[in-house]
Amino acid sequence: MKRNSICLISTLLLVMLLIFGVYSTTVIAQDDPPTPEILFEGHDFSETYWDVMVFNNSNWDHEDIDPMVSWLNNTWNVKWMQEGNFEMGMLAFMNKTMIDYDSGEEVIYTTPAQMWWQHAYLAGSEIWVAAMHTAWFGFEDDNGNGYYDAGDEISPFFFMGAQTEGVRNASIYSNPTTTADPLQRSVSGSTITYNWGYNYEDIIFYVPEINRSAVNEFEWGFNYSDPGTYAMGSHHIGNVTYFSYEYTLDIDLSAGEATLYQDYELGEIGAMAYRDDYGHLWSMADYDDHWVTENFSLCLGTWSFIYAEQDWALSTPFGTITRENHTTGLNEVLTTLGGVHAFDFKFSRKPQYQIANATETTLHTHDVSYQTMDVATDAEFIDFVSGMTDLVGEFGRLVCGYVINQTNRFTYGIPMEEAYNETDPENMAAFFVTCYPEYGAYRGGRLIHDPVFTAYFTPKSAIPGYHIAVLCFTTILGISIVLLSKRKFKIIKN
Repeated sequence: MKRNSICLISTLLLVMLLIFGVYSTTVIAQDDPPTPEILFEGHDFSETYWDVMVFNNSNWDHEDIDPMVSWLNNTWNVKWMQEGNFEMGMLAFMNKTMIDYDSGEEVIYTTPAQMWWQHAYLAGSEIWVAAMHTAWFGFEDDNGNGYYDAGDEISPFFFMGAQTEGVRNASIYSNPTTTADPLQRSVSGSTITYNWGYNYEDIIFYVPEINRSAVNEFEWGFNYSDPGTYAMGSHHIGNVTYFSYEYTLDIDLSAGEATLYQDYELGEIGAMAYRDDYGHLWSMADYDDHWVTENFSLCLGTWSFIYAEQDWALSTPFGTITRENHTTGLNEVLTTLGGVHAFDFKFSRKPQYQIANATETTLHTHDVSYQTMDVATDAEFIDFVSGMTDLVGEFGRLVCGYVINQTNRFTYGIPMEEAYNETDPENMAAFFVTCYPEYGAYRGGRLIHDPVFTAYFTPKSAIPGYHIAVLCFTTILGISIVLLSKRKFKIIKN
């Protein structure tokens, strides 16, 4: 793989974590980054597990940072688990604040965006896998096949709870809140179980106006990185009563398997307003007028990143795992590293969901459909529906540097300046789409989403690693990332 592609991949990872940033005391602009202990309330990656709320004012000093994107205050929840040769971390967005330049008031923003990463040691090799929920979108499923097809009319759904003047003008009111359930640990024989969750209430969604004569282009000035354009750039605004995420992680130390179960529930649409033309007054929508159409399908896109390496004593070629085809109707994506079973995305484990449409109160069961996008040829589409990656703050890039640098061999540090370069979806490992084909005229009901994920590791006491002071030093120096060869890995779809 070319060096610039490696840099772009590392940059995209950095920017992803930016959505979730870090800290614990107000940090004023300065030149040197804080230590991990300052970032994580005295914690570091050598501990078994911890759960902290972190805060930062995003005034990290860098000449290329746009204050509009950085915002003012950032709060995230960070969870950490380490058992033997397996590690897992979780970053969840809590809120950010910004001065609304129309009204001059300070506004609190929150959105249901999260990222988890896993790090394991298997048969002399390291594996680093991350996944992030950010890309909500809908499309007109005219052929009724339940999958997004090239040419389907796309409508990005951008969830960002905030009570701004523009939202109030649409007669949509909300008080967005986010709560994080504490990390719970239990032991039964050789299996260690962790449980946690997140609940987002009263979250606003925006449906940007699209120029249908062009390809993936916003019409009314909607800009993901500029909150001032959300209301004026949308033809529909509404609120969803709640998002609920529940996670269960089972780590079998004797078998060397870690299985992550992800359950998701979406509440009903509380209210929705619309306007047919730019500058028109808002009107309230109802089930019979300007509601979600019957042939509308809702989808969630999940970014996935997969890096792996074999010990220096074994081999030294470099590369990364990449999904390079567009596949519908997935059941499982199985991955091997050097002929060893490494990890699985098990889409068939959650094949159905329940909803109640329009004025009905009865829940109906429907099939979920899964697919992966071609991360090269579908890159423009992926970027179009994945606006959360534009809402970044430079302080979070520092956190990502520490996260990646906790690994032992294949990452020794990423130049901090790389975090400010462009991001390109075609450099991710895979983009999985979970689709709810019967979403039209949605009233509310349980949606169970995302694959079950299983990682395999060698049952040993701990992953070899560097002292945290070395990690801090290499992060500050910004030594380039090193990855291993693409030909070492295979992705097999069943």
